[in-house]
Amino acid sequence: MDKSKLYGPYPHKSGYRCKLVINGQSTNLPTVSTAEKAEQVGREWLRKLIGEHKITVGEALEKYRDFLRAKGNKPDSISTTLYRLRRFFVDSSLPIASLTSRRCAGYYSALTETQKADTHRNTLAEARTFCRWLHSEQIIGIDPLASVKGIGRRRKGKPQLHIDEARNWLRHADELASAGQAGAVAAMVSLLMGLRAGEIVARNVRDLDCGGSVLWIPQSKTEAGKRRVRVPDALQPHLLRLALGKSPTDHLFSVRASGKPPGREWVRKWVKKLCRLARVPEVCAHSMRGLHATLAVEEGTSPDVVARSLGHHKASVTLSSYAAPGSRATAVQRSALQALEQPAPPKPLELSN
Repeated sequence: MDKSKLYGPYPHKSGYRCKLVINGQSTNLPTVSTAEKAEQVGREWLRKLIGEHKITVGEALEKYRDFLRAKGNKPDSISTTLYRLRRFFVDSSLPIASLTSRRCAGYYSALTETQKADTHRNTLAEARTFCRWLHSEQIIGIDPLASVKGIGRRRKGKPQLHIDEARNWLRHADELASAGQAGAVAAMVSLLMGLRAGEIVARNVRDLDCGGSVLWIPQSKTEAGKRRVRVPDALQPHLLRLALGKSPTDHLFSVRASGKPPGREWVRKWVKKLCRLARVPEVCAHSMRGLHATLAVEEGTSPDVVARSLGHHKASVTLSSYAAPGSRATAVQRSALQALEQPAPPKPLELSN
């Protein structure tokens, strides 16, 4: 890293401020009332930069992991965040002070060449949050991602199976579920109940209620996600079989010898495995959640009701990012056709005098 240089103090508005130059990047420091205070602020920033040389990116990531744990983030969420951050900040041995705007812009540019817009923009969002935390904790003096902007347009919604494809997929899933494959049951839940992968693997036996006809979701990604969902008849025997012989607090999908539940990726892998077996386009578990929304809306279910079933705060989220375009129009068309197909009411009899 080039030597950091402090310039000033210079008059600014009704006070004074210094200018800090790091690797050719200039930053104006806060304006204070006197030149002496401005110089003092500048020297404090320099001392902070010297301290940054002692902390590596990897060490900063470990501190961030501890912060996320103390905040109460779920282990799977923390693992995903740290995975994305390591994909972004590729050299964990660098001093944290080496994260200049130019270097971070280069990191992001490299991601855009290998990842889709949704993926690299999500990674950039995680990196920005990390850098803002570093700045708030005074681990860094300047946020290196403040000027880096996302590239590419996000895609709303994910490709979904057609109805015949989904029926074929479901037939293969039901066969494997009947053969005792818990992963096939979990995949079926993503389509027939519209649950998130994380919500599926987190379920305890006691969450399966009312003879297997209701599944409680007491904790979720959002406050709106706390709900209870009706279990379709086709799923009830599979879920009851998984719960057989377990205590109420055991995990419903405990497929490991330790009794711990699998991670979210387990559901995603099973959805794709079934796509290959059924010889249909390979889609993700979240796509099955979207297909669930599409079919419900097309059948005339109110978007507000579908949103509550999926754990969304607003129906607009369901319609813009989950239900396929045109699903509401299909529901309207279906209602119109049903009205037209109904027989006309009989005419009243006319009595002659």
